[in-house]
Amino acid sequence: MARRSTIPALLASAVSMSLLFSACTSSNSSEGNKASSAPTTAQMTPGATTKTLAPYKLSMYIPAAGAPADLKLVNEEISNYLKDKINATFELNVLAWADWQDKMNLKFASSDAFDLIWTVAWDNFTTKIQQGSLIDMTALIDKFAPDAKKIINPALLEGSKINGKNYSLPVNKELGSQRGIMLRKDLVEKYKIDITQIKSMSDLEPVFQMIKEKEPKVTPLYINKDSNVVYTLNVANFDGNLMRNATDFKVVNMLETAEYRKSLDLARKWYLGGYVNKDAATLTDMMSGLKSGKAFSFFEWLKPGKDAEVSTSIGVDWVQVPLTQPLIATSDTTGSMVSISRTSKDPERAAMFLNLLYTDKKLLNMLAFGIEGKHYAKVEGKNDVIDFPKGVTAQTSGYNLNQGYMFGNQFNDYLWANEDPAKWDKFKSFNEKAETSRLLGYNFDQSSVKNEMAAITNVKKEFEPGLVTGTLDPNEILPKYIEKAKSVGQEKVYAEQQKQIDEWVKTKGKK
Repeated sequence: MARRSTIPALLASAVSMSLLFSACTSSNSSEGNKASSAPTTAQMTPGATTKTLAPYKLSMYIPAAGAPADLKLVNEEISNYLKDKINATFELNVLAWADWQDKMNLKFASSDAFDLIWTVAWDNFTTKIQQGSLIDMTALIDKFAPDAKKIINPALLEGSKINGKNYSLPVNKELGSQRGIMLRKDLVEKYKIDITQIKSMSDLEPVFQMIKEKEPKVTPLYINKDSNVVYTLNVANFDGNLMRNATDFKVVNMLETAEYRKSLDLARKWYLGGYVNKDAATLTDMMSGLKSGKAFSFFEWLKPGKDAEVSTSIGVDWVQVPLTQPLIATSDTTGSMVSISRTSKDPERAAMFLNLLYTDKKLLNMLAFGIEGKHYAKVEGKNDVIDFPKGVTAQTSGYNLNQGYMFGNQFNDYLWANEDPAKWDKFKSFNEKAETSRLLGYNFDQSSVKNEMAAITNVKKEFEPGLVTGTLDPNEILPKYIEKAKSVGQEKVYAEQQKQIDEWVKTKGKK
């Protein structure tokens, strides 16, 4: 569940932790992807060069907080760069997180032509494959992206396979995932809060109480239905559908566990205590609240240096505090990927672009950070360290996308001036120290229970926002949630999951 800048992390936490129940703005111009009478990439002879290729317009879709103001300028810069590389122009299309799933589902349903899409396990990755929306890239990678294949951590390539095939290229980045909390740095310093003493949720409560009393205009804990107490504790307590501290492979109904109930009770206690924002159950845009200084803290997926990344993205300084032990799960190997759409008119060219994205440092950083001199500037005397140009801030930059985790080889990303120079070394250490999930490599095939999964997802949407934010009383609502989930086939889904896990355990020789 890797993954990630602030907004995607907030969304990812919700969906990834609801795998029990669910895994359980510019439109692309069709003109750019029209077939050409000139040779396509697929028609290249072994000795041919990219200069023999017909011009082609590549289009890619990603989600973000919103489309950057200078997106067109960056697309033009990348297009100019790609012309001599693979005779292609490029259009990055950025959709708001709130619109992402609906708009991309509509594009697939309408068979709109485009080439590349950011994919992730929690965003119905396997369903997209089953529906034929994403193509098998295995042969394309070998032929047109061999350099990328050599760079990517083998665990990421292997773990992201579905039925032995690669339907994506995973971003080369951290392997493990860890849940924690971000605290506003100025208030941490003002009240001399010792973050080394914060080890658990209970350690946060007196801090929240102090902020509530001394900073009445600041919300101690800023949450919504996608990022909250419950989903953070779920990471600590559950490994997929298994108890994280168990040694067997028994699927559990999370809703009926004591651990889940305790997390709901804590969420309710904090909501009634005035620690969280009252609009948590309905809030969709957390970014505006974080940027405006309304929040003292919010939950986040962590990795080394995540606080510096988030500080640059939001324009407010934060410090990070881990609350769970890092874990390497299958979802982490599929935590950030790029796939090729079935509607691509030239999948081979798309694969060539991806090969460049993993090997060409200039291209990668243009996509991640924009145009040098306009959106970032190299820091004199420091290799590959950048900052905002003079007079530009995180709030005023026309391209502060800052979502490098979505693209290529993240170890080639420039470092912001506020980041740790040893960041990438710490990434490697983080990966080495992470716990390995007992289900690493297992993927649930939903095809036999897809109707039940859809129904369970609808039930989840009905009950969870109020429950997980503490807005509703679990004494009253949780029994109704459990009953309704079972009525639409939850137990059938669990039985199928148990069956598949048992078979997987036998095949893998697990103990």
